[in-house]
Amino acid sequence: MRTGMLLGLALCLTGIAQGDEAAAKKYLAEMAGTWKVVTMKKAGEEAPAEFSKEVTIVIKDNTMTLKIGKEDEKSATLVVDPTQKPVTLDMTPKDGPNAGKQMLGLVTLDKDILTICLTDDKEGKTRPKELTSTKDNKNLLLVLKKPE
Repeated sequence: MRTGMLLGLALCLTGIAQGDEAAAKKYLAEMAGTWKVVTMKKAGEEAPAEFSKEVTIVIKDNTMTLKIGKEDEKSATLVVDPTQKPVTLDMTPKDGPNAGKQMLGLVTLDKDILTICLTDDKEGKTRPKELTSTKDNKNLLLVLKKPE
């Protein structure tokens, strides 16, 4: 009987995990596309408009590619959990000085506006509590819009 209960629990948990995975894939599909920066802040300081205009972000499947101008390009793997409110985002750069170091964040998607907030925690242990960037929290806040 105990084995049957454990097997049943395992099947339920597997079903939940698959449901969460399906929800995550759906959310990533909704995030897919090319995005331009509306606002970019780090520790409450807004990035210069000239720099922000040069940044393009492309999301396809579970990969985000950051393009700065025509020559600089960096990629990261994305994992989202849309069962959390707000949706949580784990981003792991594939190249550059932070390659392999997980960055924790939050993400919201409202029609054609994508907002991403990533913590400054280099250890990847803390997640932002809200979608803000201040001098105190040192978060990176990106507000993105799909070009028309």
